[in-house]
Amino acid sequence: MRPATASGTAHRNKKVTWLLAASFLVLLGAAAWALCRYVEQQAMHDLQRDGRTRAGYYSRVLVDSLEKYRHLPYVLARDARIRSLLKGELDEIRVNPHLEDFGAATGCLIFVLDKGGTTVAASNWRGEFSLLGQNFNFRPYFLDARRGDSGGYYAVGLRTRKPGYFISSPVYENGVLLGVVAVKVDLGSLQQSWRDGDETILVSDFYGVFILSTSDEYRYRTIEQLSKPTRKRLITNQYLEKELEVLPMVRQNSAFGNILEIGQDTYLETSNQLPEYGWRLHYLQSLAPVATLMRATQIAAIAASVIIFLMVLYLRERKAKQISLTKATEAEAVRELNLLLQKEVQEHKRTEKSLRETQRELIQTGKLAALGRMSAAVAHELNQPVTAIRTFLASCSILLERGRHDEVKKNLSLIGSLTDRMASITAQLKNFSRKNIGRSEPVDLVVCVENVLQFLSAQLAEKNIAVSTELLPKGCAVIQGHPVRVEQVVINLLVNSMDALKERDDGRVDIEITAGDGKARLQVTDNGAGIAADVMEYLFEPFFTTKQDGDGLGLGLSISYSILQELGATIIASNGDGGGACFLLSFPLGNNADMQMQ
Repeated sequence: MRPATASGTAHRNKKVTWLLAASFLVLLGAAAWALCRYVEQQAMHDLQRDGRTRAGYYSRVLVDSLEKYRHLPYVLARDARIRSLLKGELDEIRVNPHLEDFGAATGCLIFVLDKGGTTVAASNWRGEFSLLGQNFNFRPYFLDARRGDSGGYYAVGLRTRKPGYFISSPVYENGVLLGVVAVKVDLGSLQQSWRDGDETILVSDFYGVFILSTSDEYRYRTIEQLSKPTRKRLITNQYLEKELEVLPMVRQNSAFGNILEIGQDTYLETSNQLPEYGWRLHYLQSLAPVATLMRATQIAAIAASVIIFLMVLYLRERKAKQISLTKATEAEAVRELNLLLQKEVQEHKRTEKSLRETQRELIQTGKLAALGRMSAAVAHELNQPVTAIRTFLASCSILLERGRHDEVKKNLSLIGSLTDRMASITAQLKNFSRKNIGRSEPVDLVVCVENVLQFLSAQLAEKNIAVSTELLPKGCAVIQGHPVRVEQVVINLLVNSMDALKERDDGRVDIEITAGDGKARLQVTDNGAGIAADVMEYLFEPFFTTKQDGDGLGLGLSISYSILQELGATIIASNGDGGGACFLLSFPLGNNADMQMQ
C-alpha cells in the first residue's frame, strides 16, 4: 500500500468539509420549513379559535335581536282594541294610531290581518307604502298563525320592497280564530353594526340564500345553484325581484375548517347553525394576515439560516485546531447533561404518575358523592307513596272483610295513582344531577293540593290531624310546571307538618290558596312547636334535619327549594301567630289564570 500524501489528506478533508456544509444547509432548510409550518399552524389555530368565539357571539346577537320581539305579536293578539276591530265592533281609525305608537316605540312594522289574510290595520297607515287592504294569505307566517302556531319568516315586503323577519301570532276568542297579528323586524341596523366592526359575516337560509351580509355584493346570492322551480318560487314569493345568482367561490376542506376563495380574497369559514330559524351564520376571516406572516417568517428563516451557516463555517475554521483538545471536555459535559436529563425525565414520570392517581381518586370520589346524593333523594321521595300504599292495602283488607267493594275499588285506584307517581319520580332520577329543562305545562295548584290531600288522607286520619282548607275555584290558580314536581313540594310540606304534630292530640294544618298581582300563593300552617331561630338559616340545606336518626334524611325542604327555583317560585319559612310553622309559596301565574283574573 502506498502511504497517504499530504495533498491526498487535504483533498479528503475538503470533500468532508463540503459534504458537511451541504448536509448542514439541508438541515437548516428543513428547520426553516418546520418553523414556517409551525408558525402557519399556530396562526391558523388562533384564527380558528377566534372565529369560533366571534361566530358564537354574532349568533347570540342575531338570535337576541329577533327573540326580543317574539312576545310582541303574542301580546298584541290579546289587545281588546284589536279584537274589537276583527269582530267588526271598532273602526280601524281607532286601532291604526295605537299600532303606530307601538311601531314607533319598537322600530317594527306592525299590521293586523283578518282571517282571510287582508290587512285591516297597520302601523304605517299614514305612509306611502301603507299595508291597508293588502292580502297576504299566501305568506307562510299567516298560514302558520291560522293553524294556531306562532309564525316566523324572512322575506322582502310585497308593498315596501324592504326585507325583514316577520313574526305572527293568531288572535282567538273563545276558541274561534279572529285574525292574525304580524310584526316585521328590520335587521338593517344589525347589519350596519356588523359593517362598522369591519368583519365579514353572512347568514344563509334553508335554501342557501345569503339573506344577511356585511357586503351588499353577497346579499341574495346563493351557495349552490337552485333548481328552476325553487328559484322561481323564491323570487316570486319571498325575495322579490332578486336574481338569486350563485356566489362564485371555491370551497376547500382543511384541518381548521373550510377555506373559501371568493374573487381575489381567501377566507377561513366558521359557521353556526341556528336551527330555530333554519339559518346558518357564516363568519369569514381573511387569510391575508396569515400569508403576510408566512412571508415574513420565510424571509426571516432564510436570513437566519444564511447567517448561521456563515457563522458555523467561520467558527469551524477558527476552532478546527482546538477540536481535539476540547473533545474530551465536551464529551464529559454531554455525559453530565445526559445524566441530568435522565434524572429530570424520571422525575417528570413520577410526577405524572402521581397526578394521574390523584385524578382517578378525585373522579371516583365525585362519582360516589353524586351516587349517594341521588340515591338518598330518590329513597326519600319514594318513601312517602310506599307508606301511603301500605296504608291503603291495610284499609283494603278491612273493607273486603266488611264487603265494602266500592271503597276497595276506590283504594285500588288510588294505589294505581301512587304507583304512577313512583314511576314518575324514578323517571326523573337524572334531574337530581342536572338542571331540569324538560317540557312545562299548565298545572292547577288547587287540583295538586286536592290530589295530595287525597293521597295522604289515611295518614292524616291515623295521626288524628285535622286539615282546614281555603281554596280558590279550579282554574283560578294555574301555574306553569310539572304536576308531579308540584305535588312533591306540597307532600314534603305536609309530611313535615305531620312530623311536627305527632306529639299533639289536637294537630291541625291550615292550607290556603290565594291569587293576585300575577302570583298564586299557597300557605301551609300547622299548630306545632314552630321553627327554632338557630334552625331557620339552615332549613333548606341538603341533609340538615332536626329529627332523630332514622326519622328523616333532611332532603325534603332542600328538594322542594330546588323544584321551586326551577319553576321560578319562592318559599318563605316563618312562625305563625299561634306559634306553629308557616310556609308561604309564591308561583308566577300561568296564562290561563291571568286571563281569568282579568
